[in-house]
Amino acid sequence: MSDTQTTKITAFLDNVGRTIVGQVASEDDNTLNIVNPVVLSTVPTPDNRMSIQLFPLVFREFLGDKEADVTFRFKKSSITDTDICALDYRLQAQYNQIFNKSNIFVPNQEQPQNTTDGNSPNVVKLFEE
Repeated sequence: MSDTQTTKITAFLDNVGRTIVGQVASEDDNTLNIVNPVVLSTVPTPDNRMSIQLFPLVFREFLGDKEADVTFRFKKSSITDTDICALDYRLQAQYNQIFNKSNIFVPNQEQPQNTTDGNSPNVVKLFEE
């Protein structure tokens, strides 16, 4: 979705109890289509406050097209819908920042070089080759 400011953002609980936030692409009697859904995570902090973070259901780094939007189709029979039609501006800003196309990280495709001491740098592989 190109303009997250004018798109309806909704929140609901999925079938495992996670709070899902995302842009409503479309809906019918059976399905709610959400573009770029995120999980709203809350964690208590040592000072008895709450830390709130949004985690995408699919990270752009794993997509072939890093700029593509992802749409999830949620069956209405397996979610708990809410009447939330607007989110706090700080959550809205965090959501918009996550999916801002100018923030997309494209990793360098070059192989890592050896360090100056002759040892290879530590490389963490995400997938077996």
